Amino acid sequence: MPMYEYSCEDCGKKFQFFQKSIRSEKKQTCPECGSSKVRKLISSFSAVSDSGSSDSGSCPTGTCPFS
Repeated sequence: MPMYEYSCEDCGKKFQFFQKSIRSEKKQTCPECGSSKVRKLISSFSAVSDSGSSDSGSCPTGTCPFS
């Protein structure tokens, strides 16, 4: 299920919304002030892979902040 991040243009509050389908997108309102002046933000995503080994992989010092 996609999660979308929005920002309110009136109060500046950022919030997230789970949506079943992009085709069923409904107009969101700000949970803080109730404004309908919200815009969808471009969000990054993360994927985690567990290879099952203790090898540091692409982090040569073994201190990779992403592991």
